[in-house]
Amino acid sequence: MPKVTQKGQVTIPHQIRSLLSIKTGDEVIFQIDKEKVLLKKREASIKNIKKYIGFLSHLTGRRTEDIIYDLRGNANDIGD
Repeated sequence: MPKVTQKGQVTIPHQIRSLLSIKTGDEVIFQIDKEKVLLKKREASIKNIKKYIGFLSHLTGRRTEDIIYDLRGNANDIGD
């Protein structure tokens, strides 16, 4: 069984993370139900997604290949 650390942290066992599809960086919710604590994976909200809408709008009309080329650079540029 996991133990509580000095900081109040507990490792969620692998079986539970797999069952709830919890991955690194995901947020979880603790809910108290009488004498039980329920752990739930927090689902992404539209509010979280809205902050990224338009983030890449400056790339509109560009070909995917050109964007990738710009990000990676030319293989001949290595060492310059």
